[in-house]
Amino acid sequence: MSFAYALSFLDRGVLGVLAAPMEADLMIGDVRFSLLQGFSFAVFYAGFGLPVAYFVDTRQRGLVIAGGIFVWSVATILCGVSQNFAQLFLCRVLVGVGEATLLPGATSVMRDCFPPQKRGLPLAVFATGLFVGSAASGFLASIVTRYAQDISAWVPVVGALHPWRMTLIFAGLAGLPTAVIVAFIRVRRSESVAQNAHLLDIKPLVALYREKPVLLSLHHVGFTAICFASYALSAWIPLIFVRQYHWSLVEVGQTMGGLALVVGPAGSLTGGVLADFYARRGVAGSKMLVALIAAIGMSLSGLALSLVTDSVTSMVVCAIFFFFSSFVWGLAPGLLQDIVPPAILGRVTALYTAIVNLLAMSLGPLASALLARQFSGPGALSQASAFVAAAGSVLAALLFWSATRAFARFHQDVEVELPHAVQEH
Repeated sequence: MSFAYALSFLDRGVLGVLAAPMEADLMIGDVRFSLLQGFSFAVFYAGFGLPVAYFVDTRQRGLVIAGGIFVWSVATILCGVSQNFAQLFLCRVLVGVGEATLLPGATSVMRDCFPPQKRGLPLAVFATGLFVGSAASGFLASIVTRYAQDISAWVPVVGALHPWRMTLIFAGLAGLPTAVIVAFIRVRRSESVAQNAHLLDIKPLVALYREKPVLLSLHHVGFTAICFASYALSAWIPLIFVRQYHWSLVEVGQTMGGLALVVGPAGSLTGGVLADFYARRGVAGSKMLVALIAAIGMSLSGLALSLVTDSVTSMVVCAIFFFFSSFVWGLAPGLLQDIVPPAILGRVTALYTAIVNLLAMSLGPLASALLARQFSGPGALSQASAFVAAAGSVLAALLFWSATRAFARFHQDVEVELPHAVQEH
């Protein structure tokens, strides 16, 4: 699952590393490119999320995830042969459709593999796939760019295979054998599947959100805000260093790849270990408390980035921001595992992911691109991204602070109800 997650972020994140040559070859600006990074992917990821999650909740999960991997891998290959903005937009839509299978499926599978007090670390290990994939996107782009400059490959209809095209093709090809392997995953469900479950039946979802409106709302909005902050900065970091500090694509790919490979897993594992540490000591809402720590760290480092003017210090501040932002990728699904019944966990995860992608992935990079128009000079995009990231992190911190109290009340209610249930049994 973690390896599949890495591939999804390889296919998703490589676009940001290739921003400069793609914008030049396809003659598109920052705003349109932000639509390729966010909107095209996120809208259809969100739209297909609930139907796909229904099959996760009611069918063989390995086959559902494998089908998604196959779709997004083929779509990434097609991105590499696209000739204009419209074709690339459509292919990115298909990438989003395929990737809609993975997080709901993986969250559901892992819930059936680990008890509640030991889910933080496994989810953190799963989330390291995100950073391995992000690192791989940087390394792959730099390697192909370095060694393919002198290759004049020409394909009918497509034309010359520029390095950015070859990078996308290689990224997509890596997913095809993985789809075959994932298809054989078999994990026994902790609850039997309802035989009369229907694709369009949303009554269980409505009942759950009526039962826990504050808890689920704070979870969804808080993690959407912190993901908004993360995407607003991370989507533009490669282009910022190319424009502001005149780095080459090879330098950017290698540096960002190394940063993601080291700092990302370190942050994700730290967040998981902290969550399990607090949970073993009976701290209510332990995962939300760790998310609050992450939001505070992101807000401070985001503000710091708006003040620095040299490349080394900027990269150090970015590393700190990435360290804290990587806490949340395992915490968000882990919290849902704690409060959502397994029979509908896939659909709730898909709904949450849809909200995150529609608002965070779509609007985060776009907000930075639009705000950059209010600044001037080569540092305009850096200033705008830093401000947007800091604002989103502050909002997330306020929401997580409120959520820790809501989770404390939730755990108190569970502790009160449990003795009565045991006595009746």
